[in-house]
Amino acid sequence: MDSRKSRCWASDLGGCDSMSGEHIISNAVFRHGCSCPLIVKGVSRIRMGEPTYGAEKSNILCRQHNSMLSPLDSTVGKLAKFQSDACDESFNETLYLEGELLERWILKTVVNSGVAGWTGSTKFRPSAEVVKAIFGITPLPERIGLYIVEGVDPNLRPSGGVSFFPIHLLANREMLLAGAYVSVHGMTFLGAFHDDLASILEGGAVPDLMNRFSSKGLKHIFRPGCLFMERKRGEALYVGLSWNGFLRFSDGTKAPFPRKKCES
Repeated sequence: MDSRKSRCWASDLGGCDSMSGEHIISNAVFRHGCSCPLIVKGVSRIRMGEPTYGAEKSNILCRQHNSMLSPLDSTVGKLAKFQSDACDESFNETLYLEGELLERWILKTVVNSGVAGWTGSTKFRPSAEVVKAIFGITPLPERIGLYIVEGVDPNLRPSGGVSFFPIHLLANREMLLAGAYVSVHGMTFLGAFHDDLASILEGGAVPDLMNRFSSKGLKHIFRPGCLFMERKRGEALYVGLSWNGFLRFSDGTKAPFPRKKCES
């Protein structure tokens, strides 16, 4: 298929084939909920922003490029399963994930939503640099990518779900998608395409966000090494994130992750 004519948002990479009907929000998020209904909140195109039952699909990625991003969906699926298992107060394990894969999933989800028209009246088209970073071809610039947000998503339902809050910044007299908050069963991430987005938001550019997640104010942590999960019943749990191939611990030590399989 001619990439110039493809509706695939990764067409700049070449090699497009037929369109896939991509899930805007990975179905893996909903597969392991605490009796979690398939709900996405906070999008403007779907039913005037009302909860949407089912991770809706859109023809925004071809089959070839969609399949190349399967490891990202698998990563967020592991996180969702861990959150589901945490509903059992006797569960007391730690999950380790590659931070880059989770980061790329967050950015992919923001791009999916923008390209599908979920974030406003104008459909978003990612730059070639962003596309390459999502596919792991080139690294992301400093301060662009994944942030964890201190606090809990106010839209969290007892049974779980996903919420989405797009952020637009004015540039050249045009409102451009600069990133979005994506909450997975209450755990909130910021996917940023702008290197100053977190500081701009913490400075009060969007007043409604200042106490949205925590009464202590808005605070972001770039590429955290650990995600902290408090529970109503049971001890707190942790998700360790590796960056550049290493898990880093509070005592200053580090360990390679993922571990390479021994060659026979």
